[in-house]
Amino acid sequence: MTHDEIKAALPALALDALDPAERAEVRAHVRTCDECQAELLAFERVTDGIGLEASPVTPPPALKAKVFQRIGVPMPVARRDVRGEVRQLPSAVQRSTRQWLMPFALAASVLVAAWALYYAGTLRRDLNELTKVVRVMQAPDLVRADLKGQATASGAVGRAMWSRSGMVFTADRLPQLPAGRVYQLWTITGTTPTSAGLLTLDANGSATLRVDVPSGAAVPNAFGVTIEPAGGSASPTLPIVLIGAAGQ
Repeated sequence: MTHDEIKAALPALALDALDPAERAEVRAHVRTCDECQAELLAFERVTDGIGLEASPVTPPPALKAKVFQRIGVPMPVARRDVRGEVRQLPSAVQRSTRQWLMPFALAASVLVAAWALYYAGTLRRDLNELTKVVRVMQAPDLVRADLKGQATASGAVGRAMWSRSGMVFTADRLPQLPAGRVYQLWTITGTTPTSAGLLTLDANGSATLRVDVPSGAAVPNAFGVTIEPAGGSASPTLPIVLIGAAGQ
């Protein structure tokens, strides 16, 4: 494969979607090419963070009660023992241990199935997010920018990948903020900034954000990150702590 062909295959490598021969060939090239190493690192940073973009899925509190109601088994009643500790007792104590354990075992299996459905839904959302990320990375109108830290975030770095298919942004080494403050990402077209969303940092000061691009949006000339009050601002507050021109 040529350099350009290998570069186009980097998103698939990051997603572990190449066959063994292709993977070996691309890996061999990446080891000798600084440009492709940087590209692959950015793609891997995005794909690693996508699973964290989806909000954790918690079943509704009423799910357990509905499951017990559906199978016709009374909910266990919380009681306190002589030490004041809460324990679960069957609602019909006079039943033998075998009689009341069997329906609870059945209820447990149904609850596991319900959890599996929620988990499958989460996986579908993650796959959908990955598909959108790859679509951005492979878009013919892709615009990229490397952002450098400024002011109080001089050690931070970021990368924006923008197309009309969407935008993917990653940042590393951003300082943690006090309560009530948040990092906000902006696209800048000419002299007009437009909010692209709020960043959520992990414990290492890293963030990943994927957003849809409004239909008809102009191609940005630059990207920036500022520190704003919780909930974000309608316009950026100076100073800009991360900035980068499109195409660099």
